[in-house]
Parts: sequence; structure tokens; C-alpha cells
Amino acid sequence: MAVDQNEVNAVKDILWQDEKVVMTVKQRRVGPGGSVTVPTSVLATDHRLIIVNKATLGIRKDYETIPYRQISSVRLEHGIISSSVFVRVQGYDKDQGLLKNGKEEGEIDGLNNTDAKALADYINQILSHTQQDQGEILSHDQAGGPSVFCSKCGARNEQGSRFCSKCGARIAG
Repeated sequence: MAVDQNEVNAVKDILWQDEKVVMTVKQRRVGPGGSVTVPTSVLATDHRLIIVNKATLGIRKDYETIPYRQISSVRLEHGIISSSVFVRVQGYDKDQGLLKNGKEEGEIDGLNNTDAKALADYINQILSHTQQDQGEILSHDQAGGPSVFCSKCGARNEQGSRFCSKCGARIAG
């Protein structure tokens, strides 16, 4: 996944000294969930997600940052024209930003299908490593076998499963 240097330059003031931007994705201008005038940008760093909501025709920018350790799951909703990535966050103020109106998970919508899948896969990969570092073993299910994550709801399933045990979605094999 490519990194758009213009997007990185736009957030350089809020990047931590040792933080590296791994990928950038941008909301589509046309299609479901897109924004013609001021598309939202998402930067995935090695420490957190940075969501840049542009307002007033791009003059004002609101930054929302979510450390990976607060993300409990991510799921991908794949559409014909565009896709959405849903992020479930623990210990987060549910009155603002991504989780406004008391939602349990925030939606980053109107993304290019390929970009949305890459973002969801990257976050799931980070979550797996983060939880392993915290002493949890995510690479094995309760029976001790290898597991995979559902790209739709984020649930852990036994490796080799064809369908998610939680939502029933087909698991890519």
C-alpha cells in the first residue's frame, strides 16, 4: 500500500518523533459514502490510526487519533463500488468523532475496496501482535489450534473454517 506524502505532510505536526506512517487511505469523492468536497483521510501509523476530517472546504482539519491498544476489533463491509471499515474501540469517549451518538463501533466509509481491505488487514495484524505482546495468545483458538480473523466482524475462528462462527460470513481462504 502506498503512502501519500501530501497526507503525511498535512499531519506532520501531530506525528510522534518515532512514529512512521505505514499507509494512507482516502475517502472516495464519488460513490456511496464518498465526499465530493472534502474527503476524509486515514493514516495508519505503527502506533495508531489518525483520521483527518476536513471541514469548511478543507480550511479546518479535525484530527482523531486512536491508539491500536484501544481497538478491540475491526471489520470490513465490502460493497460493489466502495467499502467501509468498522472499528470497535474500548475506553473511548462515545460522544465525539468516530463513535459519536453513542455508537459501539465507528465507520470509516466510502473507501476504495482495495484500500479498505488493506486497512482492515493491517489493523487486524497490529491487533494480533498487540494482544500477543500483552500476554494473550491470539494465534491459537481455545483448543490450541491456529486461528484466523473474519474480515467482516473481526471474530476469531479456527484456521481452515469456511464460514465465521459469529456472523456466518465466508472466510477467505
